[in-house]
Amino acid sequence: MSTSGKPISDLTVFKYCLGGLNERALLLREMATSASDRELLEFAHQVALYSGCSHHRHQIRMARNLIAEGTKVWSSIARNNHLVHWESVMYEIEEPFINIARSSTRSLNKQLLIQDFELLRRLAGCQEYMAQENFEKMWCWLYPVALTLSKDSINALWNSGSPKWIEGFITKEEAEFSLQGPSGLQEPGTFVLRFPTSRSWPHPDSGTLIVTYVGSDCIIHHRLLTLDSLYSSGEEEMNAKSLQDMLLAEPELSRLARIIRSH
Repeated sequence: MSTSGKPISDLTVFKYCLGGLNERALLLREMATSASDRELLEFAHQVALYSGCSHHRHQIRMARNLIAEGTKVWSSIARNNHLVHWESVMYEIEEPFINIARSSTRSLNKQLLIQDFELLRRLAGCQEYMAQENFEKMWCWLYPVALTLSKDSINALWNSGSPKWIEGFITKEEAEFSLQGPSGLQEPGTFVLRFPTSRSWPHPDSGTLIVTYVGSDCIIHHRLLTLDSLYSSGEEEMNAKSLQDMLLAEPELSRLARIIRSH
């Protein structure tokens, strides 16, 4: 991955397209330290072209900042220690999360419930203590989420207190449970916004919102929201509809569900 000015080979592009998440992450970590910004942008374009999935472009573009910010946060938390107590991590990740998400009113340990931290701990795969490997697992999920929340069309919904459009970090099971009423499913059109816990960088859908809703067929559905306009630039971004407008324009979505957290 030299910066000699030569174009990135087709072999590298195909390796990324055909590789698993671990192979892609290793390749991007190498490129983030050796390739120029122009080379990364060209690589992102070629991967999107050959894979037929434009979402790869966003994951490649965020690679350099994700890795740099993650390294800085872990260094401040660990302070040359191999293991860090989980409670220390909880408080240390609040500030970088707020800064990346541009969260003016919502912070991790004030507004969100303890279950949100438990979800992050499960994503990290750690118990009382966290190693760097565990931190990187959590960070690869949290950073794309924070980056999505920083976008203008979503940021206002995240910071909204009444109603809470995005309640917090919830699992698929918790979202489905929230759509259950005393005598069965809630009314058709009731929905929950959540981030998929099974999607971490560099998965093409990491950081993307999913709407879980009761359809007109009285069945719970899960639909990935297409937010390509969030990552565009120029006039297209300025003319993009807000997420709230997009949701309210959907005929099958009519009201927010009240979130019920499992213990």
